[in-house]
Parts: sequence; structure tokens; C-alpha cells
Amino acid sequence: MDGFERRRQNKKNSILKASLKLFKQYGYNKVSVAEIAKEASVSQVSIYNYFKSKENLKQELLIKLMDDYYIEITKILDSHDSINHKMEKLFISMANDTKRTDLQFLLISSTSDTVNDYIIKKRAQIKNLIINLVEEGKKEGIINDSVSTDAIAIYIEIFQYYFHNNPTVIAKFDNNPELFKEIHSLFFNGLKGKLKL
Repeated sequence: MDGFERRRQNKKNSILKASLKLFKQYGYNKVSVAEIAKEASVSQVSIYNYFKSKENLKQELLIKLMDDYYIEITKILDSHDSINHKMEKLFISMANDTKRTDLQFLLISSTSDTVNDYIIKKRAQIKNLIINLVEEGKKEGIINDSVSTDAIAIYIEIFQYYFHNNPTVIAKFDNNPELFKEIHSLFFNGLKGKLKL
């Protein structure tokens, strides 16, 4: 990437970062392009040059957030860490993703079918990565192999869904780290089969 392209990408990333901050703080519908431009220290013309409209900016932001989460999960699961450590990082990542992005402010407003399809596809890819980890954990005797992988995938999705739809719980974890440890223990012991069915 040459210097011009790097500057162009930096400016685009600055706009996306400013948009995320403002949309989270005030809601998508209450933020103007002028406010985004001011926060990103760019002109409104730059925003229209890069994104064409506020709606397209929102769509690209959703895709970027999903891509970033996918990359984070991939790094965790591709690491040389133990299954236990990967599961711990996965749980922390699910909670932190909600704190970092809180997609509700964007999902409340309509999104295009293309973006919705993209998000569904990425979530399916993440689910497949997690299923592979579960299968690996079963082979190593860390995860209960008497419980179906489908049941375990749903169990993990329940936690993901809860975090994404209850962003205020993350503040509870910040204020009470022991609570986070307890929830993590319940999550991981459920996978290990230490909770009786």
C-alpha cells in the first residue's frame, strides 16, 4: 500500500471510528453527517466521497464490525493455546464484543438485505469455528462428549445472544469482576459436563 492509499484508508477508518462512537452515544437517527465529519476531523465531502450516504456508512460500519469480530475469534481459535485457554478467551471475547460495539444502535434502524445476509454468513462461519473447537475439546476429553455438538452450539449461542441483547450486563461485570468469573465458571463447567443433565 502506497502513502496515498494509506492516508485514504486512515481517513476512512477515522470516519468509521467516529461514526461508531457517535451512533453508540446518541443513536443512528440523531447523528448528522456534519457531526460525524467534525468528530473525525474531515470534511462532509470526504464522507460522501468515501461512503456516498449516511446509510451506506452505516452498512459499511456493520460489515467492518462483523469482520473485526470474525478476525478476533479466528485468532483465538487458531492460536496454540490450550482448549481451556481458548474457551476462556472466547467467553471474554463474546462479552467484550458487546461492550466494544453494541450493534443494537445500528440494528434498530433498517439494514439492507445484502448486509443482513453478510452478517448471517459471518455468524455461521464463527459458529463453525466454535464447533470445530468443541469437537477438538471432545477429542481431548475436556468437553463432555455425551452432549451433542448441536446442543453445545446452542448453549454457546445463548450466551452470545444474551450479551448482545443485554449490553448493560457488561457494566455489571466491570463493577463486579467476581460476578464475571462466576458466569464464566458456569459457562465452562457446562461445556465440561460438570453440570448434571
